[in-house]
Amino acid sequence: MSVLELSLVIFTANALTFGNGPVMIPLLQERLVDGAGVLTLDQLLYAFAIARVIPGQANAYVASIGWTLHGLPGALLTTAAIQLPGYAMLPLQRGHAHLRASPSVRGFTRGLVAASIGLIFAAVVGIARKTLVAPAPWIVFAAALALSWRTRWHPLAVLAVASALGVALRLWA
Repeated sequence: MSVLELSLVIFTANALTFGNGPVMIPLLQERLVDGAGVLTLDQLLYAFAIARVIPGQANAYVASIGWTLHGLPGALLTTAAIQLPGYAMLPLQRGHAHLRASPSVRGFTRGLVAASIGLIFAAVVGIARKTLVAPAPWIVFAAALALSWRTRWHPLAVLAVASALGVALRLWA
């Protein structure tokens, strides 16, 4: 896949998901991992995990994907591709301000939220099927879920504890 094809895939996924970084994962997985085979699922998840722990946009992981596949030109072009749909939406914002009270626009917006939740859930299920294949990943997953749900810890602390548990289970096995 050329750097321009990759940038077009990123642009299209971003436009379809209205810039929602996590929602793009199933689209990118289908296109880059399952379809073209230019990334492994581990590479895609690593890029996403890095973006979640560094400051900045939730969809900054596409720069890491671009870097992995095409070096600095790939990182720069995928970063541009992730930004362009947002700028294309700016003229529509003025019209939305006048129409936001419309029942049709409110319904459309609620539909977008529901679709985003569905895509995130689909990504979680798809990734879980490929990664939760042994007892140790299930233990780490359950620990991370419990810590996230029952404590008010910062996500980095939850990630650190879950990672340490994963390393300990790997060394123990």
